[in-house]
Amino acid sequence: MEENTHFAPALRSTHEEILKENELVSSEKLFNEIFGAMGGMNAVIDKNRQIIYANNEFLALLGLKTVEPILGKRPGEVVSCIHSREGSSGCGTSLACSYCGAVNAIMESQVIGSKSTRESRISTIVDEKLKSLDLKITSAPIILGENTYYIFTVQDISDEKRRNALEGIFFHDLLNSAGGLNGLLTILKDGTTPEETPELISLSEEASRDILEEIMIHRQIRAAEAGDLQIKIETINSMELLESTISKIRSHEVGQNKKVILDNISVNIDFETDRILIRRVIINLIKNALEATDKNGYVEVGVKEEGDKVKLWIRNKGLIPVDVQMQLFQRSFSTRGHNRGIGTYSIKLLTENYLKGRVSFVSNEKEGTIFTIELNRIFPHN
Repeated sequence: MEENTHFAPALRSTHEEILKENELVSSEKLFNEIFGAMGGMNAVIDKNRQIIYANNEFLALLGLKTVEPILGKRPGEVVSCIHSREGSSGCGTSLACSYCGAVNAIMESQVIGSKSTRESRISTIVDEKLKSLDLKITSAPIILGENTYYIFTVQDISDEKRRNALEGIFFHDLLNSAGGLNGLLTILKDGTTPEETPELISLSEEASRDILEEIMIHRQIRAAEAGDLQIKIETINSMELLESTISKIRSHEVGQNKKVILDNISVNIDFETDRILIRRVIINLIKNALEATDKNGYVEVGVKEEGDKVKLWIRNKGLIPVDVQMQLFQRSFSTRGHNRGIGTYSIKLLTENYLKGRVSFVSNEKEGTIFTIELNRIFPHN
């Protein structure tokens, strides 16, 4: 394996080689007629996965009118994939790239000498905001002159994946909450003792609030992805936020026979943020940590101050497998079955796009798994 890569070969064609390849493809009249008649977003890449030609639909995807600005670039680089910036060798060479459907489709088509199609989840930064793409990628070899090139086809399936992921989670969680409420109401209908009735009514009220909250979560994530989510910035207290959040999660089914502990060295400070969104983010992180915690285990929550930053953190003893770590914040990725991939993605979406903060994690034998939400004490309004 080459020195500057964790996966695909790092070697790149020179600028002069790219220009010659572009000239060769441009001069192939029959190929251009066929290529121009093809539907969809298509580009031609060389053996080093670099773009040498593209059709108008592909250029339109990038907001371009000519291919010159992207000549010699690799696919992940032209869409600003976050992993294409992780090393000096660019797209395909980071550790995360080994799980990318796009680079795997290209490499497979190179090895087998025929068409390969894969789905690819790509996280990009556009105008300093996180955006998630779900794409179907096809790479197919073609011989022009004496050289083999590859037709790289992109089909955007983001809407389909987003709809499936959001609806899958929404109905799953809503059915759970509705089922719990129905069970409580059935008990009340069948008759209870005077001592039991107030508690069952209280639990029923809480279950109905959970249903309303699930609907609100669904609406918020849809609005957040569309860029239409409205936020309300106010001053909140760190300890009040964590104590109220922990109190709520203790009554959730995922917290049964497990503990959520507030670190006793947590700092008591005020900071500016959207109360509803930050609470939503922390609840999701605690739920994820509890799901990864064994019975009778515990999850630790805390807050610390670093300069003008507030750092909220959630820790559990479990480890996240490396392959999961590489894909954790992608929208349609999940370790919990079909149509469950939105939790950590929504955490990153809300934190970074709307709360103007940063979410990160470490997962190792020594520390376990720690997720950290870093926010500004004074919310930046520009």
